[in-house]
Amino acid sequence: MIKEYELKEELDRVARDLSEFNRNPSTWQTWIQYLLRGLEQQALDVNPSHAELYEDMLSLLQDTIRLRLRTGGW
Repeated sequence: MIKEYELKEELDRVARDLSEFNRNPSTWQTWIQYLLRGLEQQALDVNPSHAELYEDMLSLLQDTIRLRLRTGGW
């Protein structure tokens, strides 16, 4: 079982790799979509009833992004 700190380290590495792949942040959107698509598929593979939970997560993510845009912080 992967530990939370290991997952965070891996995600940090992916973020670095992505920025090294293309320094232009406007291109990262397609990779974020790719990640979200993969997460959605994983959620549904575990349990098709998780579709609503995934939608809830997307809504919370949308709220977090709006707050980030308004306040400038996470």
